[in-house]
Amino acid sequence: MQFKNVETLKEKNLGICEIKNKKKNSLDFDTINDIVNSLKFLETDNEINCLAIIGNEKFFSPGADINQLKDLNKKKAEEKKLFNSFDKLDSIKIPVCAIVEGYALGGGMELALMCDFIIASSSAKFSQPEINLGLIPGIGGTQRLKKYIGKYNANFLCMSGEMISAQEGKDFGFVSKIIEKSNFKTALVIKRLPKTRSGKVLRGTMRKIADKEEYKMPATIDDPAILDEIKETLKTASIL
Repeated sequence: MQFKNVETLKEKNLGICEIKNKKKNSLDFDTINDIVNSLKFLETDNEINCLAIIGNEKFFSPGADINQLKDLNKKKAEEKKLFNSFDKLDSIKIPVCAIVEGYALGGGMELALMCDFIIASSSAKFSQPEINLGLIPGIGGTQRLKKYIGKYNANFLCMSGEMISAQEGKDFGFVSKIIEKSNFKTALVIKRLPKTRSGKVLRGTMRKIADKEEYKMPATIDDPAILDEIKETLKTASIL
């Protein structure tokens, strides 16, 4: 399936959504829908066990299209269901990775935060600059940052609008892996992503990590239920 503002690619068990619009990868309404619909489309391929969102060397995404926002009021925003499409990403049942090279600003940073993990170039930059425009992060950035990096760090990033480096993002805890710019080739980065043949294993891992109730590990590995679970996982992964 083809989309106007993104390109979909398949690399073995990995599905790739590459943002490629003519507005420096800004998140206009059409691009948002294309990102969501392309990921949902890729997820239907049973051979795909992991998804990746990528931008280009300069911009992952600079955020919302300001020209579209400036004419909006509350009523129009509600009519357009502004950014509601991104809620559909929560229903994706396989891992989604953001591969960030260049700038991830505003909604672009929030899009990266929606993913299960972020791999960034050492040259990547992150910011929630909405405060400088008299706006509030509108795609869940305030709540995700509070959850991922704590109230005070979230306050600082959202209230200062300061741009931070990939290393600072890793120090805060939302960047998972940094790769030196000189070695940052998307094709090479992709090779670092989950390659297990078993989507069940990845989905099971996601459920355990995302489980709202604390997963209580028995004091001993001799527990029959745990042994059965381990055996089932190994069989699924074709190890046994």
